[in-house]
Amino acid sequence: MTFEITKDILNKFDQDLKNTPASDVIKNTVANNGIYKSSESIASKVAMDPTFSIDLDTGAVSDQKQSGLCWVFAALNTLRHPLQEEFKIKGFELSQGYMLFWDKLEKSNFFYENVLTTAGLPIGDRKVDFLMTTPQQDGGQWDMVCALIEKYGLVPKSAMPDTFSRTNSSELNAILNKKLRKDAVTLRQLVADGVSETEINDIKESMLSEVYRILVYTVGTPPTEFDWSYRDDDKNFHQDKNITPQDFFKKYINWDLSEYVSIINSPTDDKPYNHLYTVEMLGNVVGGREVRHLNLDIDTFKSLAVKQLEAGESVWFGSDVGQSSDRKIGIMDTDIYDIEGLLNTDLSMTKAQRLDYAESLMTHAMVLTGVNIEDGKSTKWKVENSWGEKVGTKGYFVMSDSWLDEFTYQIVINKKYLPENLKSIIEKENDNPTILAPWDPMGALA
Repeated sequence: MTFEITKDILNKFDQDLKNTPASDVIKNTVANNGIYKSSESIASKVAMDPTFSIDLDTGAVSDQKQSGLCWVFAALNTLRHPLQEEFKIKGFELSQGYMLFWDKLEKSNFFYENVLTTAGLPIGDRKVDFLMTTPQQDGGQWDMVCALIEKYGLVPKSAMPDTFSRTNSSELNAILNKKLRKDAVTLRQLVADGVSETEINDIKESMLSEVYRILVYTVGTPPTEFDWSYRDDDKNFHQDKNITPQDFFKKYINWDLSEYVSIINSPTDDKPYNHLYTVEMLGNVVGGREVRHLNLDIDTFKSLAVKQLEAGESVWFGSDVGQSSDRKIGIMDTDIYDIEGLLNTDLSMTKAQRLDYAESLMTHAMVLTGVNIEDGKSTKWKVENSWGEKVGTKGYFVMSDSWLDEFTYQIVINKKYLPENLKSIIEKENDNPTILAPWDPMGALA
């Protein structure tokens, strides 16, 4: 049975509109100010005052500019926080361009491997279409940044400064994806023609050499060793000569990244809590660290974040930043806009429904650097963003507890803060996690 919009139905719609209280006032308000400004809540601005009972001093925020490297910025920010304190270096930054270079080279190789793995599937198959839609992009996951650091180490920003393509990556992404798709045509044909694996690998190596050259032109040459000089906050001079990126990481950061695990909150029926998950075809470093997510209920999820903050450690997290948030004033709150009241419509969905019906997924990674606790419960959270100091409170945002419940999907926690039952789940299931489809929302890249 079909339903056609007729003239009588349109007349009924028009009459319903006329019967809506204050309809003309609402129409004029929204027409002049837009939906969000017309529905913005003063009460939310008052409630989201940027004061917190636990507030880590993490210094000035960084600025990812016109790139999608929030996951890298958030990770490097969590790593630089203790470095700044231990070595007394305010305003210090690690090189995001160094990470970008290796990530794009590794993602290109990862893409080629997936193309070869799926070469027997026809064009139009959902997995093939998924690969070709976005061969690579700026986004990533916590485990992916760990894979890069474990293989390539880190360097200070002075050793590999920003280039145009680091701060505005759209041109590079467009050209690189065009090349990768073109190479996919060649690789699939080689498999179809029965070419030997050795010959295919030789051709793939040549393709990667071209990618390497493109990245050097656009992002710069990553140093294999470098000299680093700095003055600390007490004006003392320090210098390291001929240090490698791996040695720099060991000397100045020295985190055991294997101790940090991804915790997710995905209350969908297909992902029972207290189990470990991975995502098919998600990653960057072939042969490197693989993605693992431990799915927990929201109360446990939040309690772990609080425990890590109480210990003085910031928390990398991933969320859907565009939902119920005001970028300019730096507020993320489920009550910041009363759109339902303004438009007289019901837009409510559960967190699970938003995930299942493609209304929400992780889009942006940031860092938790504070939390307000009242009567033993969290009420709001301090967020270090990577959009520069002109938004929020010098770049810091305030997130309500209800917003975290609804739109935060991932945190990274040191295993030492996990109870024994959760540690045992990770140990038991790490080699055999449940595999999610490539397009699962928990595979979204921040």
